[in-house]
Amino acid sequence: MTKHNKYTVMGFKALQRAAAKVAEDARNNDYKIPVWRNGRIVYIIPGEATEPVAAGDSQGPRHFDRTK
Repeated sequence: MTKHNKYTVMGFKALQRAAAKVAEDARNNDYKIPVWRNGRIVYIIPGEATEPVAAGDSQGPRHFDRTK
């Protein structure tokens, strides 16, 4: 496993905290979050997170997609 620079890890954790706050605000206020998928922008309303997203998770965050 590669050892990461401590500032890289700190920055990644800060981005995760910021994304969690944005998702929580969107859930509380029924806001839509724009996400780029399959070459276009899709608006989603995030659902309750059931588990934290690991750094190597290729599926991305868990959310409810109302576009389908």
